[in-house]
Amino acid sequence: MSSAATTIFHSNADAATTAAAVQKVLADNKATVLGQAPDGTTIDFQTKKTLFNWELLGRATTTPAASGSDVHLSLDVHHNRPPALMDGMKNKKAVEKLAGQIQAALG
Repeated sequence: MSSAATTIFHSNADAATTAAAVQKVLADNKATVLGQAPDGTTIDFQTKKTLFNWELLGRATTTPAASGSDVHLSLDVHHNRPPALMDGMKNKKAVEKLAGQIQAALG
């Protein structure tokens, strides 16, 4: 079973506003930005280690859409951490939580 988890959601805000919300949520969650596109629409990041979870590697990509923008989020086990049986389920829950936080930040 794969440990990678992805989700896609639509925002009514333009791509720049949505990308700014993604950056704010990542900062609020104390994620480390590993790299990003100059316009901020693609961000590679690492989540913070918690009591129950190792760090996760993620990517957030914001693309313009007809009536706003789309956000594609992915999370996977950090390549320096041992895999576990429940990683896929935990990562899916984490990516959905992150998507919810971004959507809430967009109002």
